Amino acid sequence: MGKETIQIRIDEDTSKFVEGLLRSGLFKTKSDAIRHLLSKGMRASVEFSEIAEKVNKLKSLEKSTGKPPIELTGSLEELLVNRDRFY
Repeated sequence: MGKETIQIRIDEDTSKFVEGLLRSGLFKTKSDAIRHLLSKGMRASVEFSEIAEKVNKLKSLEKSTGKPPIELTGSLEELLVNRDRFY
């Protein structure tokens, strides 16, 4: 797999974070640290995408059947019904 060079601008907090990773010895270069962070972020995005897909499936099921695909009872149901009071 080939590599591509790109130029990016990062804010001061991100720069300090990357510098901290270098000082800790976890990475030898800024490029290594940023590559690692991007990789982690990409994996997290895939997980969010998978969650969103499953939520959409649940919504679709509810729409087609006219009732929620998961029935909640007891304390959890009461909490969800009254949750607006806690905000």
